[in-house]
Amino acid sequence: MADQAKVASIDSLQSFRNSLVIFMEKVSKSIDEVGDTVRRTRHWVQDEQYNYWISEKRRRERKLEQAEQELYSSRLSTLQDTSTEAQMNVRKANRAIEEVEEKIRLVKKWARDYDSVVEPLARRLDTLQDLVATKYPKAINYLARTIETLESYAQLSSLSGGPKENPRKDSTK
Repeated sequence: MADQAKVASIDSLQSFRNSLVIFMEKVSKSIDEVGDTVRRTRHWVQDEQYNYWISEKRRRERKLEQAEQELYSSRLSTLQDTSTEAQMNVRKANRAIEEVEEKIRLVKKWARDYDSVVEPLARRLDTLQDLVATKYPKAINYLARTIETLESYAQLSSLSGGPKENPRKDSTK
C-alpha cells in the first residue's frame, strides 16, 4: 500500500543523529585548533625565530671579536702554536656567523612566503567550518523532525490497529 511506511528502527536514526552531533563538535573543535596553530606558527616564524637568530648573530659576533682579539694578542707574543689555534677559532667564529646569516635569510623568506603558502590551505578550512556551522545543524534538525514524525506515525499506527511491531526495536528479519 502507498500510504504505509516500513520503519525498522527509529533508535538507529536517533543513534545516527547523536553520532552526527558528536562528530560536528569534534570537527568544529579540530578546525579551531588548526586555525590557532596556523596563527601561532605565523607568529613563531615572523617574530620569535627572527628575534632568536638576530640575538644569536649578536652573540656569535661577540665571540668573533673575542677570537680576533685573542689572535691579535697571540701574534704579539712569540708563541706560534697559540697563533694557529687563535686563527682556527677566528675561522670557526666566521663560519658560525655565516651560518646564522643563512638562518636569518631563510626565516625572512619563510615569513615573507608564509601567508601565500598557508592561507590558501587555511581558506579550505573556512569552507569546512561553514559546512559544520550551517549544514550540519540543519541536518541534525531535519533528523530530529523526521524522528518525531516517525514516532508520531508509529503511535498512530499502533492506535489504529496497524502492525504490532514496535518500531523502536531493531528488527532482525
